[in-house]
Amino acid sequence: MKCDADIADRIKAWRHALGLTQDEFSRRSGISKATLVGYEVGQRKPGSDALAAIARTGVDMRWLLTGEGEMLPKPAPDKDFSDVPYARRLEKIGLLLAGLTEQEAAAFLDEMFARAHDAARRHELEQALIQMRAELDRLKKTA
Repeated sequence: MKCDADIADRIKAWRHALGLTQDEFSRRSGISKATLVGYEVGQRKPGSDALAAIARTGVDMRWLLTGEGEMLPKPAPDKDFSDVPYARRLEKIGLLLAGLTEQEAAAFLDEMFARAHDAARRHELEQALIQMRAELDRLKKTA
């Protein structure tokens, strides 16, 4: 018998949006896996301690409790994230991923990871080339 299917579905949706397994979400939130499973299938209803633990994972509590608003909280107007590289883009990516199916999100993340890996590898090779040229120039000057 389900206690509250809506909050159960939103807890599960939030965990999926984070890309976490039940074990990973359990560790991150401090809620036991068995308890989390009970919440997600609607057999248990989270109390204040569990809700506080889930809130620490970054979910917007208004959305979690009511389904209204966005899954991710809006940054406080007095906070300035301009010094955090790509903060706005990452926030938008998180919102985008939350609206995708699990398979679509996984495909998107796999593609982005591959591109980031390729960019990092190119950067690494460019740095090695710069060092090799500098060493070659040094050897030419000493010869």
